[in-house]
Amino acid sequence: MAIDVIRTQTAGRHRAVAALAALAALAALTAAGCSVLLDPERFDDVVRCHYDDDCPASDDPRYAWVCTVADGHPDRSFPKVCAPSPVQSCAPSDYAGGSTIRGRVGDAREHPEQYVDRCDELGAVHGCPPDDDGCTAGLVAHPVSGRCDDDDPSTPPALMPQPSVEAQDVLDQFCRSVFCNPEFVCNRQTERCTSCVLGDPLGRGGCGDLYPDGKRSTIYVPDEDIFDACGGPDGDPEDALIGEFEGGPPQRIEGE
Repeated sequence: MAIDVIRTQTAGRHRAVAALAALAALAALTAAGCSVLLDPERFDDVVRCHYDDDCPASDDPRYAWVCTVADGHPDRSFPKVCAPSPVQSCAPSDYAGGSTIRGRVGDAREHPEQYVDRCDELGAVHGCPPDDDGCTAGLVAHPVSGRCDDDDPSTPPALMPQPSVEAQDVLDQFCRSVFCNPEFVCNRQTERCTSCVLGDPLGRGGCGDLYPDGKRSTIYVPDEDIFDACGGPDGDPEDALIGEFEGGPPQRIEGE
């Protein structure tokens, strides 16, 4: 059921993704000096544009359609297409006092001990740098973060918290729940949910989970629970599924 919901809610974006992939391929051919000519006007079912206003309104409130070219193409005048861009706010102040995100951010402020770097005390545990002997048994240095982590490439990098990322686990879990996707995070600079980028800083669009005391924050919930609770485009972000600091089961707080 959850997988069907996710497939349904993303179906409207597949054409745009295909268009961007085609444009990227054309860009690569152009950069390589190839003489092959492709006519982007022949790509079927693609909405072309010059400005954002040329794009249709989105039927998913979490996204807006924007006019863009293939990622990384140096020529901004290259033929553009309409593609979905996340616009969901992850600023707690944009939601009612009874919303899950507001409640959990308030809890975070009452648990400053959850956002303290204790690597000097704990050693080479999850989220901490390796010491002279490497990482704790069963862990290896992550190839991107350099921190001790498991060897599963499908899991976000483990990171020891620090005060500058207070409540980042709450904000990221909010985005994961709203978008029904464990790869989403909250960019605190734009105050928007976005798909994470491996290697970017935490809180600015980067991938990673906080591991206070060397253990994964209980704010995060299992991926299966995210999928099961998926509300899709019709879901209420004020009812986002976010775990609790006490380590108990996640609960949903009805918005006011």
